[in-house]
Amino acid sequence: MDYMKDFFGEYTEQDLIDGMNAFAGGGVGTGKPLVIVDQKGASFKDMDGKEFIDCTSQAWSLGVGGCHPKVIAAVTEQIQHVTHVRSGFGTIPKYLLNKRLTDLAPGNLKKVGYSLHGSVANEGAMKIAIRNRPNRKYFLAPWLNYSGRTFATLALSYPHPNNQYLNYMENVVRFPHAYCYRCPFKLQHPSCNLHCAQFLRDMIEHSVDGEPIALIMEPIQGGGGMIDYPPEYYHEIRKICDEFDMLLIWDEIQTGFGRVGEMFASNVYGVVPDILTFGKAIGGGFPLAGNLQRPELDTFAPGDHGFTFAHFPVAMAAALMVLQIIEEENLLERSRVVGAYITKRLKEMQEKYEIIGDIRGPGLMIGIELVKDRETKEPAREEAARFIDEGIRRGVLFGESRYLDLGNCIKIKPPMVITDEEVEKVLEVFEEVIRVVSP
Repeated sequence: MDYMKDFFGEYTEQDLIDGMNAFAGGGVGTGKPLVIVDQKGASFKDMDGKEFIDCTSQAWSLGVGGCHPKVIAAVTEQIQHVTHVRSGFGTIPKYLLNKRLTDLAPGNLKKVGYSLHGSVANEGAMKIAIRNRPNRKYFLAPWLNYSGRTFATLALSYPHPNNQYLNYMENVVRFPHAYCYRCPFKLQHPSCNLHCAQFLRDMIEHSVDGEPIALIMEPIQGGGGMIDYPPEYYHEIRKICDEFDMLLIWDEIQTGFGRVGEMFASNVYGVVPDILTFGKAIGGGFPLAGNLQRPELDTFAPGDHGFTFAHFPVAMAAALMVLQIIEEENLLERSRVVGAYITKRLKEMQEKYEIIGDIRGPGLMIGIELVKDRETKEPAREEAARFIDEGIRRGVLFGESRYLDLGNCIKIKPPMVITDEEVEKVLEVFEEVIRVVSP
């Protein structure tokens, strides 16, 4: 904490309180009163020096951990040469990152564009889709999808409580998706024969005025509740998009760069979208997002998607180092191995505690759905909210689905560099808190 005083002089606790009270709000995620002053790897310290293990990776953004020394070194070197250029100029980090990302991208996604936030990246993907499917009106998005909070992407995200923006959200049609634990059609997989996919076909034919522009989806729903789908569902969605000549946009802002044990979820499920959006973990703690697309698609025209800081060379230098760290430290394998171990231990707990309804997700993208009753599957929302508080009291910051205590899913999504010792502490605290919140 004293490092701030070295730069900006003395401050008091009241100065911080005044600053907190001046904040206009608008954030999502936990509103718990934590002031983070130091980060290292998968942990952080608050102002009192208490250490926490971070199972949120700070909005799933610190895949290689907080303040990774190699990221800091790359950024330190970059800021001594170029800190900012307008987007029309080139920089070495930008061109090297262009090459690296298009080399790593699945399929033929060989064109890349940038912004600083995932919401804006998704809005960019929507603009590209409109350019390539002109004179159409609608985007399709699954129930409980989350793709951002700009005016355009708010309509793609799960319903906002007391929504004041409905008049600006007319171009998205939502469809029931393959949430098998809570099937909207009350069927069972696999005997359902993917009824939800056939329903989507029927809905496009009979409930949408004209062919849609694109279908945008998270391959694994993050904010909505850590929902992944049967493997064949992904392929059926790809097929439906081709049948109706609409583009498939995959929002990989949470799933990209190791979180699911591969560089992209596209590699896990064997489906390549037409446009893939990325963000969060690529910047190693610095703001960076963007989209990858097939080269035969028309891209942005001048003025379509230009932003002052979109090609931030400091964040791009950090991103290059993040990709190098993932390779050098074998973090894709680490994500798979540690994720499988945590999931195994959680399934053992599931046999003992009725409140654990379902456990989902590959790699280190793990969700645990809490229920009041295994038979009725009534969501245990109050228990989930208490779970987060109890975890914090014990030094572990777990993630939560949705926000404002609307969700009932606990998330375990730590940095891939989490140590074995930290994993054991997380599991120990998880079970202790489960006992506390169980009815």
